[in-house]
Amino acid sequence: MSFGVSPYDPCPCGSGRKFKFCCGMKSGSGKFPVGTVAYYGPDDKTCTKIVAGVIKSKGAEPILERFVGTNVYGNPKVAEQVKVFFAKHKVGNVVMTDGILGCPHEEGEDFPDGEECPFCPFWRGKQGIARKD
Repeated sequence: MSFGVSPYDPCPCGSGRKFKFCCGMKSGSGKFPVGTVAYYGPDDKTCTKIVAGVIKSKGAEPILERFVGTNVYGNPKVAEQVKVFFAKHKVGNVVMTDGILGCPHEEGEDFPDGEECPFCPFWRGKQGIARKD
């Protein structure tokens, strides 16, 4: 899945200018804001959640946007939404995971802190405080 914008694509911010001459000029290599993309799923083959994040400055809390569904990976609508999210925050560089990181459920929200996710047996003992290396 690609979230990148080529230099001569229309800028996702909606200015009508080419990306290279708009938001592309505002973000240099290695500079903030930085975008992140992470994949989550019930196992290591099925992606049911994508989390896009923007880090505005060193030490800043990330701004997160979550995309959840049965077909989020490779979905062109989701890819477009992530591109627009990054353009809105003037992200120039994106760091992505190359695979599924773990369970899509959130500790403390979907199940109690410090416990294993009861919905994703595949990840038992592979993540969080229960991780066994």
